[in-house]
Amino acid sequence: MDELSEFRRQLEKSLPRLTKSEQRIASFLLSNHDEAAFLSAAELAQQLGMSEATVVRFARSIGYKSFPELRRTLQGIFRVRVTPASRLLHKLADLKTGHKHVFAQIVEMEQQYLNEALHSIEPSDFNRAVKIISRGKRLFVRGGGPSAILAELFELRMRRFGVLTISMIESGRDLAEKIQLMQPKDVVLVTGFHHVSAEMVAVVDHAHKIGCRTILLTDTLGSAFRDKVDVILSARRGPVSNFHSLTVPMAILNALILGVAMSKPKESLGALDRFQELRAAYGLDINGRLNS
Repeated sequence: MDELSEFRRQLEKSLPRLTKSEQRIASFLLSNHDEAAFLSAAELAQQLGMSEATVVRFARSIGYKSFPELRRTLQGIFRVRVTPASRLLHKLADLKTGHKHVFAQIVEMEQQYLNEALHSIEPSDFNRAVKIISRGKRLFVRGGGPSAILAELFELRMRRFGVLTISMIESGRDLAEKIQLMQPKDVVLVTGFHHVSAEMVAVVDHAHKIGCRTILLTDTLGSAFRDKVDVILSARRGPVSNFHSLTVPMAILNALILGVAMSKPKESLGALDRFQELRAAYGLDINGRLNS
């Protein structure tokens, strides 16, 4: 019996002795276990219109010591069942049932998620992130897997503004070499979606330990790091079991880039002017090679 089947059996066995509110939670978990895997007790309670205490009691009623233990079980099920291939299959099935061209469907999907980002990110949180980046001594940007593209883009733009920026797209020993460079006055921007990796934990934990200000750009992992980061920017990318793009997180990073430029226009424009002057003075083309 696989983990999901065992979890379903455990819930169904507990149903007769659960209260009506707890039965509602059980029904939600049976139908939405992939989404629930990344909700905190408070977020699940809010979604179901009940108290957080009820959600916590429910976890104990079905045999778990705490709600976080229940959530870890759901996350384990999610990681086994929701693979990159399965996410792609879900998206392909959705596209086949659509009545528009595939390009039109994708553009409409991205527009929907971009509009949702207007409600998932509080302007005060965004402004706080801009202020933290602007006041930092150096900027470290963590992104692994597909998110490495985000980290490299942000590093490029910030360096053009004269901000000493270090991308952290490596793993293992190579990542540790960059982590040990962090200092208390530095700022860390971490991107991560769905999966809490060892690298992500190492970067956030060490930044928190030495006192770096930290910004997390994520979709479902906010509750896992809430106590260790200064700002969480939520980038909804669709159902967790479906194929995802980087359009929304890329848009948020572009807004941060311009937000930093607006917060210190003199420094940003000055750095860009010096960059252009260096290229002209040494005959450097866009790829960094000397013109012949």
